[in-house]
Order: sequence, then C-alpha cells, then structure tokens
Amino acid sequence: MKVITCEIAWHNKEPVYSLDFQQKADGRIHRLATAGVDTTVRLWRVEMGPDGKAVVEFLSNLARHTKAVNVVRFCPNNELLASGGDDAAILLWKLNDSKEPEQVPGFQEEDDSQLNKESWTVVKTLRGHIEDVYDISWTRDGNFMVSGSVDNTAIMWDVTKGQKICIFNDHKSYVQGVAWDPLGQYVATMSCDRVMRVYSTHSRKKAFCISKITSGSAGEGEVKPYRMFHDDSMRSFFRRLTFTPDGSFLLAPAGCVEAGENVTNTTYVFSRKTLKRPIAHLPCPTKATLAVRCCPVYFELRTKKEDDNSVEPLPNVFQLPYRMVFAVASEDSIFLYDTQQTLPFGFVSNIHYHTLSDLTWSGDGSFLAVSSTDGYCSFLSFSPGELGTPLKEPPVLEVFTPANGPEKKGKRAAAKTVSPGSQPPTPAPAPAPGVLVKHTPSTPLSSVTSPSNLSATEDKKNPRSVKTKPQPRRITLNTLEGWGKPSNPKALSSATPTTATGSTSTPSTPKPCLSPIPPTSSSTIQPWPTPLTPTTPKALSGNNSPGSITLKASTTPKGPVPRRISLTPVVLRSPAASQPFTTPSSTEKAKHERPSPPTDPVCLPPESKRSKTSDPPGEGSNP
Repeated sequence: MKVITCEIAWHNKEPVYSLDFQQKADGRIHRLATAGVDTTVRLWRVEMGPDGKAVVEFLSNLARHTKAVNVVRFCPNNELLASGGDDAAILLWKLNDSKEPEQVPGFQEEDDSQLNKESWTVVKTLRGHIEDVYDISWTRDGNFMVSGSVDNTAIMWDVTKGQKICIFNDHKSYVQGVAWDPLGQYVATMSCDRVMRVYSTHSRKKAFCISKITSGSAGEGEVKPYRMFHDDSMRSFFRRLTFTPDGSFLLAPAGCVEAGENVTNTTYVFSRKTLKRPIAHLPCPTKATLAVRCCPVYFELRTKKEDDNSVEPLPNVFQLPYRMVFAVASEDSIFLYDTQQTLPFGFVSNIHYHTLSDLTWSGDGSFLAVSSTDGYCSFLSFSPGELGTPLKEPPVLEVFTPANGPEKKGKRAAAKTVSPGSQPPTPAPAPAPGVLVKHTPSTPLSSVTSPSNLSATEDKKNPRSVKTKPQPRRITLNTLEGWGKPSNPKALSSATPTTATGSTSTPSTPKPCLSPIPPTSSSTIQPWPTPLTPTTPKALSGNNSPGSITLKASTTPKGPVPRRISLTPVVLRSPAASQPFTTPSSTEKAKHERPSPPTDPVCLPPESKRSKTSDPPGEGSNP
C-alpha cells in the first residue's frame, strides 16, 4: 500500500466535500469526480504510475450549481453523475458523445471551458428539497435514488421520470447520510438528532429506529440506556453510512460507546437479520468516524499455510463465504477492515491538516481516494493481490426493485374493481414500492357475481368492515340513494339511522353502464354487468310499494365513515310498471326532502374523475 497527497488545487484550494469513482467505465480509465465549496464539480483521470502511486489528470469542469456542492455520486450501471449542493438542487450529468466540449456561457470562464477534455451536460434537475443536499445514494440499477438534506428530510426519487416517490420527514435535525440497500429492501438515514432510521421500501414506512442501547445486565440490577450516536457537536457535516455490497451488513459511523464517564468513538455493524441492535462495533480511539465505504470487489477467505504445505482456514467472524473490504474515515485517520476479523488490517493518519470529508474506491479496488476540507485529496494505491485474491464468481443478488408513482396509482385503481371478499384485510393508502399488488381477481367476473356467491360475499364483508381502516375512496349513501331514487322514506329511516345531506360524492371506479334490467322472478338475480363497486346486490322482499327500493346496510363502526351499501333492483309486482327505476312525482320528492341527482330519469352516476388525476405532474424538470 502506498499513499500520496497530490499537490493539486482541486477546487481552487477551497474545501473538498465529496469525491466518487465511476464504477463501470469498461475498464478503460478510472474517472474520478470531486465537489467543493467553489460551486463546481470536476472530473479527473486517475492512473497507476510507475512507482505504484496515483497519477491524476484533469478532464472537465462542470459549472452549473450556484452554491457549494456537498456530494457527488456516479450511477452504478451507466454514465450518469448526480451532484447535490447548498442550492437544494440535485443535478444529473451525462457525458456527451461529441468530442467538442459544450460551451455554457455564464456558468464558467472561457479559460476553464477551453481546458475541458470532456463535455458533460445536465440532463435532468431534481427539485424537492428546500435546504442544502448533504448525501445521495443510488440503487443498483440506477433507476432510483435517495437524498438527505438540511431540511430534515430524505426523499426517494424515480430518476427516469424525475419524480419524488416518497418523503421521509421523521428526523428532527439535518439528515447527513443516506444509504440504499443493495437488495432494494431498505433505505437507511442518519441525522445529527442522534438517531439512525431504517425505512422499508415496501411500505415506505419506518421499519427500525436506532438511538439507544442498554448497558449492564438485569442480574446486576442496573440497566441504563445510553445514546449510541454523537450529537451535533461532532466536527463534520457528514455521517455517510453504507451497506456492504451484498447487503449483509449496515455500517454506521458517528457512534459512541459510554463506559462510565469515558466515551469511545466507534463504528457500528448491524446485521441484516437484526437491524434493531448492532452485532459489533469497531472502536476508533481518537476522533469520531464520519464515513464508511466498501470496496466493490469480493475476495476469497484468507487461509494459513502450515509447514507441511497444508492450508488451514483462519477464523471467520462474520461467517461469510467470502471477504469484503471496507474503509472507515474518522476526522483525521483511515482504518481498513475486512469481514473476516474485527481488528483493522490497515491504518493511515497524519495526511491532512483538516477534517476528512469522504471516501471512495475504484472499480477494481486498486485505489482508495480520500477528500479533506483542507482543499486536498489523497490516494491509497494497492498492488494486485495486496488486498487478497479476487473472487472468481461474485454472489448473485436478488434485488427488490421499487415501483414508480404512476404505476402505483394504476395498481390501486385495478385493486378497486375486485369484490370486497377478495380484498386484503389491511388496505394501505398507497401500495408498497416494488411489490406487485395482489388484488387482481382470481376467478372470472361471471363466477364472482353468480347468485350462489352473493350471500357469502356479503357475510364475509361484515366482520371486516369493523376491523379495517376506511378506504381512501368510498361510495356514500347519498350517491346510492341518488342512483336508486327510493320512494319509501320509512324503509330508509329504518335501515339507516342517520342520513348525510350534501352533494353526491364521486365513485372511484369506472362509470358503470346502468342499462334497465327486465323484471324477473324473485328466486333468481341477473349478474351485475359492471365492476363490483358498489357491492353486489341482494334481492329483498317485503311490503314495499311497487317501484320502491330498500337499502340494507352492512354492520359498520360508528362515526363519519361512509357506508358501503348493497343496492338491488327490486322485482316489480305490478304488471303495469315497465322500468325497474321509476321517476317519482314532485309530491314524492317533497316528502323525501333530500337533494336529488341530475335530471336524467335513469339517474346515471356522476362522471368519474379518474382521468383528471391519472398523470401526476413531474417533480423534476429538464434544464
């Protein structure tokens, strides 16, 4: 291992806040992006010199931000580069195919633009934060990202459409680090409110909240909880946590362990199986840790060769079939660890005058670059085989892919057309990202609406209506009354104790086709020819007058929750009547004293508003 601090004015000698290697550049060059207080993003080529040290060459100056740039991250699988800064914007850059650099007047000086060897342009701008953006993390496929900001929020983004998927606003202070699980199941955030939160991308809700841990044992009689992370007095803007490349572990910096009056700085290791409590911690004796980055290369397990040329395996602390190497940056030092032992196998210090800010590994693991607020960057270079023997076949990961916003709405609309008996017992306001909503009917519509299934569906619906939360959209009693126009107010008053007065609500399903149904015998019911909302009707018999309709409400909890009512065309006993829905006279309307629906005698339901909200506006904008 060799270390060099290049004498380069990386950002006009202003503090360098972030840097990142491009992981997949076809093995041609090691392209490095840096960001700093001078509001620019700069690209460099890093090569191995004849002495085994890094040699750096300038490539391009990207000037579009208006304030300091805090983070740069290359997309894992393509040539996009994301940058976030104090101007609250996230810019997505892409390398132009044309050889001539693009001239952007007003953003950079003419002398700087002439030095550019590559042309990068902004292809998309993501706007959603209202304060400085501190950290960014991509998904493995590059279609989504998460960002953390000084506005106390973290935002999940659909990069392809430039839209916000979800906003996490549980933190009480700055979000200084974010990490997206390589398997796609979790998003982890760290804040200077001394809390690490892990969210599920499935439900978009908080899955784990880690802030305190207990010391002592119950047998000793003294169990005292203490804080696991440093407060905002830590001398760093960033708490850059990360998952290991296979998603097995979550590595969280800025930790502290209290032992009496002594406080030890540390980095916590959380297992994917037990994210509630750390399984290990990696002490740092001097300063607080602020960033962790993993080498993208998997290595074979280290072994020990005996005198008789036999190979003996060494202890494997984390019980993995391979080794992963990661680096931890404190305020003034760098520690090198692997997943086979808890002690560091490398240590570098006294290479910068001010606090370190970020770490990054090259795609082949030959370089580890470090940035500092003193305005300089350093490189740790490793010769082939120095870190270990690369694994010939890296493990195959099953990645959980989130879904975008418009698809989510489409799935919710499709779920509404299913009969209540086949809906899941716990409906959510929005389907989880990445999981196909299993609300589609498993039987044909004709079999669902057959007379033999009507009573069973109604019986199953009653107990669920008490336990489940109200659906986001319901058919109100007023709407059903408007569709049927009943003429017997006493029957309505006996079925429903209270009647809501007001304008009719809009159904959430497509507009049903209410064609007149010919009279039939009371023993059979025609299948309803529309999606099952409102619910499947039952035939009722009683001492009702011809042309009247009786509503039977299912058991529902008290409160303002609209009821789901079964509406049934009643069999006509009078041969003189020719329509199942008759228009009452003006005297009958006066008796009801309820608002009547539109003047159409057939009483068609209101128009659906689905088309007006089918295309949500984009959150991002192209430059």
